[in-house]
Amino acid sequence: MHDIFLSYSRKDKQIATMVLSILEQNGIKCWIDYRDIPPGENYGASIVRAIKECKIFVLLLSKSSGKSSHVLNEVNSAASAEKPIVPFKIDDVAVSEDLEYYVGRTHWLEAITPPMEAHINSLAENIKRLSAAAKESGAAKDAGQPQTPPAVSGTAPVAGGCKMMTFQELLSMGFTAFKIASQLVENDYINCNGIDESNEGTAEQWEKFLQDESDTFRYLVNSDNRIVGDWSIVALTDEANELALKGELLEKDISTDNTVMVSFSDVYNGYILAISLLPEYRNMQNYNLIMDSFFEQLEVYAENGIFFRSWCINVFGREVEALVKRLGFTYVCDNKEFGKIYTCPFMPLPDIPMIKKRARLVELYAAASANG
Repeated sequence: MHDIFLSYSRKDKQIATMVLSILEQNGIKCWIDYRDIPPGENYGASIVRAIKECKIFVLLLSKSSGKSSHVLNEVNSAASAEKPIVPFKIDDVAVSEDLEYYVGRTHWLEAITPPMEAHINSLAENIKRLSAAAKESGAAKDAGQPQTPPAVSGTAPVAGGCKMMTFQELLSMGFTAFKIASQLVENDYINCNGIDESNEGTAEQWEKFLQDESDTFRYLVNSDNRIVGDWSIVALTDEANELALKGELLEKDISTDNTVMVSFSDVYNGYILAISLLPEYRNMQNYNLIMDSFFEQLEVYAENGIFFRSWCINVFGREVEALVKRLGFTYVCDNKEFGKIYTCPFMPLPDIPMIKKRARLVELYAAASANG
């Protein structure tokens, strides 16, 4: 395990290298991307893994890092993993609102005035103190009773230790809406090379949807209480649906202004935000858990007069592309930033085995289609 993860903007690489060198001269084992990601490994997965495995997250605060979506994503992952975040300010810059959300109440170390080496040595001493305090805290915890994580308590059948869970069930286990949203964003970066904040959006953005539209999200949770898969949907306004079908809608632009609350009897334009599984959990059992949960919720909606005339999805990965093709989706166009747009008419329902076996869902949609 590394002592620290070093987060920085590529424009600050020279200073980051100096920080790396001096910290390691002080006996602090550092992780930095350009040196420690093995050739050929998934970049996003390597970043997330390194953050989880480090003891302390050190952020080089600068004009460049304050504007970097990659740095913000790393900070978001560190906050989700509950790592101590140490901001090290290397130039005189006002912190962006996004970063201030994470570090606004944290004591900053400043390295604005020369000599830089003295400030880095001071950073090293602070890291050592933090590490010692964490070690003492861990030793005290180990001296007490063994800590047993709360059991996963979903209603779906177990598949390799995983269960589908609702938003309310996760809250009862100690999750917060922000922690859930952070894990979902983190998973997307692991699953999809090439996405960034411009098409993914932020945890803060999705936090509100999780709270306001909790029935439109479901989570696959492993035995360690980690979200390892999910499905999520929204209903788009007619105007937003047209943009989506043209490849002109980005996930970051989805808001209450272009979505409709799925709460009343009506026919909606469905948009699938995600059907995802982390790579090590991609097996038949887990895919079945996710899809069964999805169609079960559609049946609950249909029982209450809520139907979807069509679905649209922006596909980022090959495994999801293969899945939506099995569901009857067809390619429309490329998204203007990243991904491929697929769509599927849903009234009447597609004639595919995965749907035909759900007699009640077929019955309800047939009646709704006949009534116009």
